[in-house]
Amino acid sequence: MLHLTRAVAAWGFEFQFASDDAVLAELVEHCYRDLPAATGGRPATLRADRVGAVYDLSIERADLPVEVCSEGRSAPALFELLVWEVNRRARASVADRTVLHAAVFGGAAGAVVLCGSSGSGKSTLSAAAAGRGWRHFSDDLGLVDVEHRTVTPYARPIMLRAGGRQHLGDVLVDDRYRQFFVDEWFVPASALGATTAPGPRALVAVGVLGWGATAGIEPLSRARTLLALTEHSATLADRGAAGFDELARLAQRVPGYSVTLGTTADVLDLLAPLVGAG
Repeated sequence: MLHLTRAVAAWGFEFQFASDDAVLAELVEHCYRDLPAATGGRPATLRADRVGAVYDLSIERADLPVEVCSEGRSAPALFELLVWEVNRRARASVADRTVLHAAVFGGAAGAVVLCGSSGSGKSTLSAAAAGRGWRHFSDDLGLVDVEHRTVTPYARPIMLRAGGRQHLGDVLVDDRYRQFFVDEWFVPASALGATTAPGPRALVAVGVLGWGATAGIEPLSRARTLLALTEHSATLADRGAAGFDELARLAQRVPGYSVTLGTTADVLDLLAPLVGAG
């Protein structure tokens, strides 16, 4: 029997998931529950077929040949690939716009975009903000409208490695799902207490994340803000001069900060006044 999830929108990439493994389909439905419902009417289908102890992953789209993504994947490798495929296609759907590698969350005043490379604490801080009930946008990618100074959510499941989970204490994962996780666990922000909404919100600040002994926030010059934006842009390489011009305008119009992660609680206390959160 084939189990099908609801169709959701990862920005312009609309998809549903299908599998002959009921637990896997339930897990995907759970993890992507914070994404808005698809509205285009013809979503792609990401399909995982179980072959003994491993899985084959493919994608089916209207009027196109079936695309084989991978064959013979273990359960954890299968889920990591699924998340990667959705990320890649979501980013490609907005390749002509400003997208930053960043954690994005906020409160009543708006959202902050915190840029960082892998291991910089984006997901850890996003999960901690979710635990406070803050509005969650993304732990990985931020879609910015420079002209209107807004950011659009991409509430994929938060990805937590062992180090991030240690900072947060226990993160509950249903025992039925543990076969699909090893080091990387995926948890929807709403399951941690976050509020989510599909529409864009005001962008009040951009920051650059880094680890340190104590938490801190220091203003950045426009030049250093621009440098950080170019380093953490997910679409600049393809957009060229037009993309750089947008980043330059963003650095001029939105304040930039260097954000040092000591403890997550201390960092969120410092960010709270910026975004209007408790």
